[in-house]
Amino acid sequence: MWAQQLGRQHAVAPRRPATRVGLPCGTNLLPPTSTAGFLGRTHATGPSASPPVAGNVPNTAVADLEAAWETLRDFTLKEFRGVAQEPYLSSPAKREKLRAALLLAYRQPYPAAGWTGPGPDTEVLLGVVASDVKFAARAYRDWCDELGLELVRPASRVEGMEDAMQLKGGVYLKYNSKTKLCYVTRYDGKDRGVLVQLGQLQLGHFPLGFFDEALSKPAPSF
Repeated sequence: MWAQQLGRQHAVAPRRPATRVGLPCGTNLLPPTSTAGFLGRTHATGPSASPPVAGNVPNTAVADLEAAWETLRDFTLKEFRGVAQEPYLSSPAKREKLRAALLLAYRQPYPAAGWTGPGPDTEVLLGVVASDVKFAARAYRDWCDELGLELVRPASRVEGMEDAMQLKGGVYLKYNSKTKLCYVTRYDGKDRGVLVQLGQLQLGHFPLGFFDEALSKPAPSF
């Protein structure tokens, strides 16, 4: 039931650009071009091991933070290959472990990834692909709630459609926490899920219902 609710990836994927998820990239979070469900896919190769986090931090905390980032990188790589379901998403406990890794990584600086930690000047990029704008809006709202980001009403980038929430069919929603830019365009691909960029790394796709699997929260009132 959970897999049906949150979606699964398709078995085949077109070629992706080299600056794909989990690898160092620029700040232009592009819509994905491969197949995916709400559970994502990943790259065949990944970054090398990162140096320890700088600063006067207890060794156990550094180890936990390193482990969290390694979990996120490994999930991203496996997700790109379509093999993340069993190790990371096949049970509530595994999904909770992935959520915990993401939130730990988000809350602390990690220079190896160019991530300075949350703050008023920090830039977080979200890219959401969904079969329906209402699913995209829910996921976007959930991520903003969990990460403490300002929720901005999505604008439409579709000619002749002023209200983004009236779009029909697949959509791509992009959000920049620093510029407060948020817009929705049409998306005809088969990816489903959420990409997040922290510092220089793009991670995901995470499930659309990553932070609200039961869809227990009311729909956002955009």
